[in-house]
Amino acid sequence: MKKTMKRLIAALVAVFTLTAVLSMSSFAATRSNVKRYPVYTVLGDSVAAGYSHPGYDMNHNYNRIEWDLVPNTYPDIVGKAVKADTVHQLAHSGYRSTDLRALLYNDYDGDGMSPLRLPSYNDDMRHLNVNQLNVLRNAFQQDIRESQLITLNIGINDATQPLLIAVETVQRDLGILGAEALAFLNPFTLLQETLNNMALLGTDVQFYMALAQAELTATRMFPQNFDAIVTRIHELNPSAKLVVVGLYNASENETLPQGGFGIPIGDVLGSMYAQFNDYMQNGSPYAGTYYTYVDVWGISSHMNDPSSPIYRADSHPTLTGHGQIADKILKVLPKKK
Repeated sequence: MKKTMKRLIAALVAVFTLTAVLSMSSFAATRSNVKRYPVYTVLGDSVAAGYSHPGYDMNHNYNRIEWDLVPNTYPDIVGKAVKADTVHQLAHSGYRSTDLRALLYNDYDGDGMSPLRLPSYNDDMRHLNVNQLNVLRNAFQQDIRESQLITLNIGINDATQPLLIAVETVQRDLGILGAEALAFLNPFTLLQETLNNMALLGTDVQFYMALAQAELTATRMFPQNFDAIVTRIHELNPSAKLVVVGLYNASENETLPQGGFGIPIGDVLGSMYAQFNDYMQNGSPYAGTYYTYVDVWGISSHMNDPSSPIYRADSHPTLTGHGQIADKILKVLPKKK
């Protein structure tokens, strides 16, 4: 009797499992049968922007609003699949959740790092140009208002940008010191060069401290920024379908210094990315209501795909990876009727 009951239960579990799988697959859309969305807006960072692939514009003009779609990247694939008449490509390399939040709220200007990735005066990357930022704000918010589909892919730079910006600043400061050394050869420019350089280097000392603080607060601030972004998108357009694209480990197996010896930075950052994903998928009070979450952990990137021509040299998705992301997005969208 017990054996019969166990077999019956096992059979029922198998039937329910198969029914659930078939039910899910019957609703999951593909590139050929997904519902049409006339206007699609892309929010995100370099992953969504298509960095490292042909067609990507390496001129990172932070005053620019919209960008061209890079062929065969996930925004391009999704846009074509949903037969969008308009795709607003607003993703920009370097954007953190703090920066995107500043673009969506007119009364929030980000932090001390924001002028490096948002409009700044004379491109000095130290002073935010609020007038130009308002131009971007108006455009971003209007594009969101008119969209039927929006994808949001943000968070990787919250962990990595402070470190990258510190390296950029050190390189610039070394150049300044080199110029200062050359100035000794010209007594007529020595005094002015020294005054200018000392003021700039003094500013950067304070800036390094701000970068360190930004790195320390990245984990704490991401949930606040993420919820603020989602809330604002919902305020601007409560009827739009919002898909949140999770993070993958962009620094997989990476160490500092490189070569397998040193700090396992890939593990450290990977743990942070996983924490961000868990919040977006399960922790946010808006998960499952204001947005649908898509898990992309383990997609093909140049860091983990030996077939990539730049294997281990870049942390962004391969075109295969972009296809994987696109298909995962489409699966959570309804089929066309």
